[in-house]
Amino acid sequence: MKIIMWIVVFLASFYSFGHAYYLIKEKNKLGAVGTIFVGIVILICPFFIRMK
Repeated sequence: MKIIMWIVVFLASFYSFGHAYYLIKEKNKLGAVGTIFVGIVILICPFFIRMK
């Protein structure tokens, strides 16, 4: 179960960073900063969750 959770976390964060890169290319820097923030939150939050 932990492996599945970490796979989902890494895929979601990489998708978020990829979308932020796309937004930077489209000259939407504010949206890119928000999306990068969401990616960082996705990476940090699982460290506070305990799986049973």
